[in-house]
Amino acid sequence: MDALPILESTLGIDEFKSLTKGKMHACGHDGHVTMLLGAAALLKNVETSIQGTIRLMFQPAEEGGAGGKRMVEEGVVDLSPPAQHAFGMHVWPTLPTGSIATRPGPLLAAAETFLIEIGGKGGHAAMPHLTRDPVVTASSLIMNLQTI
Repeated sequence: MDALPILESTLGIDEFKSLTKGKMHACGHDGHVTMLLGAAALLKNVETSIQGTIRLMFQPAEEGGAGGKRMVEEGVVDLSPPAQHAFGMHVWPTLPTGSIATRPGPLLAAAETFLIEIGGKGGHAAMPHLTRDPVVTASSLIMNLQTI
């Protein structure tokens, strides 16, 4: 599916090693490809008992938050027949091997970018009470955001 610009050095498991020098499947996407292809194989085995259409797709660029948007722009969700349900899968390293976790509704996080501007007024270290120190404000903000 894709790879990262990393020189692979996975000793002892050469059968899984990238064939392209300087490229490595180090981000889990190879696992995602395997899951979807495995699901496709299982569904193919029971194809005659399935009513309706099943559409399998890989979402590109999910880390940057644009993958779903790109799929919509390219018309994937408008294909006929229209989708009645959508399910996503993602590896989750804290789950025990062989387990599946889910819940109704949205799951996992979305990526977004925002800007916070912090202003202040500098001063002398001997008179901090006369300053509005943006460094203290910024560090407090960072520490508090980490608790969400």
